[in-house]
Amino acid sequence: MKLPKLYAFNKKLKIDLSLSENPLGCSPRVFNTLKRNVKSVVEYPDPTSTGVRSALAKKFKISKEQILVGNGSESLIDLVCRVLIKPKDAIVLPELTFPLFERTILLAKGIPVFVKMKRNFQIDLQAIKDRVNKSTKLIIICNPNNPTGKVINRDEILNFVKSIKPVPVLVDEANIEFGGKSVVSGVKKLNNLMVLRTFSKGFGLAGLRIGILFGSKSLIKRLKQFIQPFALNSFVEDAVIISLKDKRFIEKTKNFMAEERKFLTDELRKREFMVFNSEANNLLVEVNRIFPSATQFVELLNKNNVSVVNGKSFRGLGDQFIRVSPRLRKTNLVFIRVIDKILTNVE
Repeated sequence: MKLPKLYAFNKKLKIDLSLSENPLGCSPRVFNTLKRNVKSVVEYPDPTSTGVRSALAKKFKISKEQILVGNGSESLIDLVCRVLIKPKDAIVLPELTFPLFERTILLAKGIPVFVKMKRNFQIDLQAIKDRVNKSTKLIIICNPNNPTGKVINRDEILNFVKSIKPVPVLVDEANIEFGGKSVVSGVKKLNNLMVLRTFSKGFGLAGLRIGILFGSKSLIKRLKQFIQPFALNSFVEDAVIISLKDKRFIEKTKNFMAEERKFLTDELRKREFMVFNSEANNLLVEVNRIFPSATQFVELLNKNNVSVVNGKSFRGLGDQFIRVSPRLRKTNLVFIRVIDKILTNVE
């Protein structure tokens, strides 16, 4: 069994546009909360994370019994696969998406069934539906998708989930704060819908490892039987609650990312790089044809202390693509200047 290599383990260089963290950091109110609660490191946290689940239940207007928390969304992806998948079960997912899904399915001894993308790299829900059969035990969809940043309409997803009952559908909304509309409210009526969220992206709390899973009461109850206690550390509860209250920070983050996304898109297109329209915090970029491969281009960036994600990290992409995560304007400007330097030397 050959597991896909995850780009998260790649070396981050001084000018880093690889992992999609929030360049603005997190809400300033979170720092103040963490400073006040530093003494909590000596105590065990709430094993059921009641405060966090209650705050999330209030925000999304669902029962806290429909919420499960984990140490990062990766732990919840692993949990879902371990509990719902048996050896040789089929899991249907888009060919171009977050590589961890494939890795986790294989570790659970499931069989990933990849569905081709549409021509514009959009997820093809009808094609996914057509691949579902008796052996299908799970469907996974990322919205906005990674690495494309493309969004599927909320109603389109909900109608899709209804149409393939009772097969469970996991919708990963890791980047939903940047674009698209959440389907979390759908778990109130759709027993086969699970929605995964994280505080690592828009909320800027990647280091605290906070993952949230929404689902039906029966499904969450089943998953809880297999999860370890103390999923969140002592700092996290108040950080999550404060983050949810600071709506101005999330709005600021969304506006900032839209501006920097447009800046990089415009500048890269001026230099004959093809940039796909994105509504998230990543840009899928086809490199200038002057370079024989993305690998060569990435090597040249690395020599100039710049890191991005090579498109080869994603199934379904050839060696002509990179993924770029916008940063602060000064970093983005340095990135563009390095490209200009490289282009001058190549030409």
